[in-house]
Amino acid sequence: MGNTRSRLDLSALPVLDQHCHLFATDYKQHDISALLNMSLNDMPSGDLRQTMIFRKFLLELRSLLQLPEATEDSLLLKRQERMEENYSRWIRDLFSDCSLETMLVDLGYKPADQDLEQFERLVPVRIHYLFRIESVLDDLWKQFQNREIDLAFVEEHFDAVLDDNLAQTNIVGFKTIIGYRTGLQVQPATRSQLLKVPPDEKQFRDYFFLRLLSKTSETGMPVQIHAAFGESNIDIQKNSPALLKWVFDQESFRKTPVILVHGGYPRCFEAGYLASVYPNVYVDLSEMIPFVPLGLQQGLRDIFDMCPFTKILYGSDGFIVPEIHWMGARMAKEALTALFEELIDIGLFDASYAMNVARMILSENARALYRLDSTESSSNF
Repeated sequence: MGNTRSRLDLSALPVLDQHCHLFATDYKQHDISALLNMSLNDMPSGDLRQTMIFRKFLLELRSLLQLPEATEDSLLLKRQERMEENYSRWIRDLFSDCSLETMLVDLGYKPADQDLEQFERLVPVRIHYLFRIESVLDDLWKQFQNREIDLAFVEEHFDAVLDDNLAQTNIVGFKTIIGYRTGLQVQPATRSQLLKVPPDEKQFRDYFFLRLLSKTSETGMPVQIHAAFGESNIDIQKNSPALLKWVFDQESFRKTPVILVHGGYPRCFEAGYLASVYPNVYVDLSEMIPFVPLGLQQGLRDIFDMCPFTKILYGSDGFIVPEIHWMGARMAKEALTALFEELIDIGLFDASYAMNVARMILSENARALYRLDSTESSSNF
C-alpha cells in the first residue's frame, strides 16, 4: 500500500447525534466561551477565552463564515448578526454544513429546558428523546429522605414513570447521571436496607438504577450512563466506567443495551475494553467531542484499540446554543479522518473500509441500536 496517503472526505456523511440536549428556541445572547467551559463557578472571562476549545470554536467559525482573516471580536459579532437576522436560517445553515440529520435529546438537562413543540418546529432535523431518570428520582429521594413518602410509593411512582416513557413512541432510551449523584460503583441494594433510618442515598440510587435495568431488560430499550468527566460538581474518581463491571457481570441485565456516555474519558481504554467483552455495552464519543480538542485523538485510539467498530456511537453533548451540536459533528469527522488516514497508511484500513466504519459511527450504529427507521432522514434542508 506504500506511504501514499489517501485523503478521505467524510463531510457529506449523514450524522445522527445520539447524545445531546435542547438549545434555545429564540435567539439569546450567550458568552460562548463560558458555555465551552465545564466550570459551574464564575470563571474570569479572560481565562475562558484562553482555552483550546474556544480557539477551536473560532477556527471552525472562520471556516463556516469564510472569514479566514477576521479578528476574534469581528467574528463573534458576525455570528451575532447572523443569529439576530434570522435565527432559524442560522440553525439550518449550521446543520446543513455538518450534515446533521437526527438528534437524540436528553430531556433532563434543565438549563436548556424548552417547549418541545416549538423546538421541533424550529430545528430542521428528525428528533427523538431520552428520558433522564433523575428527573423524577431526585424529587422522590428528597421526599423519601424527609419521610414524606414511603418506599412503596416511590417504587410505584418510579415504575409508572418508566412505563409511561416506554409507551411513548418518541422516547427511544433512558439516561442516568447516577455518577454525578453517588458514583458508578453500583452494588446490590435491598428493600430492607432502604427502610433503615436514616436512609442511605447511595443504596437508594443503586436500588432504583438496578430497577431501571430490570425494567429495560424486558423491552431492550437502551440506557445511557454518564461515565466520564463532567461539570465541576462531579467526582471524577467515582466515574470510571470500570466501576460498572459488577453490573455488567449480572446475566439478568444482559438484555439491556448500555451506552457508556462520553467514552469514559479520560479512561477511554476501560470503556472500549468493556464494550469488547460485554455484548450489551456500547461507547459514545460525546463530550470528549468537542470539549477535548487535543486529547480527542488519544481517546479515540484507546477506544479503537479493542472496541468493535459496530459499538462506537457519535454524540456531541451539545446544549443551550446550536453551535456546539454543529462543532461536535465537524470535529468528529475531522478526528475520524485523521485517525483513519493513519490506519490506511499502515495497512490496517483501506479507504473503502474507512468510509464504512465512519458511516457506522456517525449514524448507522445508533440507528440500529435505537431501532430507528432506516429510511429516516430530515426533509427540511
